[in-house]
Amino acid sequence: MDAEIRLLRRTVWLQNDLLQALAADDPVHALVARLAALSKGSAVLYEASGRIVASTGQGPLRLIWEEIGAREVAPQQFAVGRWAVVTRPLLLRGAGYRLAIASRSRTLVDEVGSLQLEMAERVLAAANAVRALAMGQERAEAARLISALRVGIPSSRVRQTWDRLRPFRIRAGQDLRVVAAAPGAGTTETADPRRPSDALLEEAHLEGVGVVLADEDDPDEHSTPLTAVLADGPAADRWLTLLAGTHVTGVSGPFGDLTLSARYFGEALTAWQVATRRRERGGSATTVRLDEVDFATWLLTRRDDAQVAARFDRHFGALAARPELAGTVVTYLACDQDVRRTAERLYVHANTVRYRLRKVEHLLGAPIAAAGTIANLYLAFQDEVLAAVVEPGAAARRA
Repeated sequence: MDAEIRLLRRTVWLQNDLLQALAADDPVHALVARLAALSKGSAVLYEASGRIVASTGQGPLRLIWEEIGAREVAPQQFAVGRWAVVTRPLLLRGAGYRLAIASRSRTLVDEVGSLQLEMAERVLAAANAVRALAMGQERAEAARLISALRVGIPSSRVRQTWDRLRPFRIRAGQDLRVVAAAPGAGTTETADPRRPSDALLEEAHLEGVGVVLADEDDPDEHSTPLTAVLADGPAADRWLTLLAGTHVTGVSGPFGDLTLSARYFGEALTAWQVATRRRERGGSATTVRLDEVDFATWLLTRRDDAQVAARFDRHFGALAARPELAGTVVTYLACDQDVRRTAERLYVHANTVRYRLRKVEHLLGAPIAAAGTIANLYLAFQDEVLAAVVEPGAAARRA
């Protein structure tokens, strides 16, 4: 009976100690720190991929993960050098994790290691439930903010809007960017069971990125499935790189005047349309920042696509109907009008390129070397030319 009472007291004490982590600003890191202190060693939380979510202590974390990865997904206890290790798989919001503690005291790990991890799992589940509730409230407020910013903020409500942005880690007066994104064909598929916006919000939290993010369940021609307003800076750049792995993305220029926010929502949508069109034409890049595009690209964003299509058919329909010639022109422009490089890219003789270009001149009724001809061809085939510059094989396939 005395042994049972001691075990009960130890369990209650451990649980109370670990529950204090829930009061911290970052419960996960606080919990890992408490586990390390209790084990007089190290503690670490891994994603299923091996990426470290939180860790503390001097334990051999990489070697521990290698050992975990080589074993079945189940509670395990093993040694890595002089470190005694105990691990436990977790499932939080549908995503798999591995929690591990390591100590140089084998006795300590044997006696309380498994109990610590069991208690920690319960605390993480509680923290996860609290976080899920908070994220639900955050998602609703984000949707309201995105809707307000999309139409522009009246001068009388600018200060109030900055106050509403503060919980999203965005400071008053900070430069912002608008992001429009949609899952894209050819982007990286993820096995993460969480909804994309939840996974992106978690990454933003880990990176310290200020972001307001909203899903559009039924986007129209003026919106995309995912819209965000984020604080500009290096951390935002890293987050955008992550987003580009799964989404085709358009990014506005930076702005700090909330009364002009509607203009930048338009910029982001335009940038997304450019990125989408380039992907459809064979380009590999998944992100376009409108403030970084060249003048020709910017000029083309002002066009009426229906009118442009009719004009294109009128001027270049005969050329477009000859894929071999059109592909040669695209590669020729991508190679800065260098016949030798064009021939190398197309795996043909230079004289073949010259012969094809003479045919193009005949179709257009203008010399290929004329500045006006080059300008018109570049504007007409700009997306294909840019794709050929990035991906040499793209134009060759057309030829």
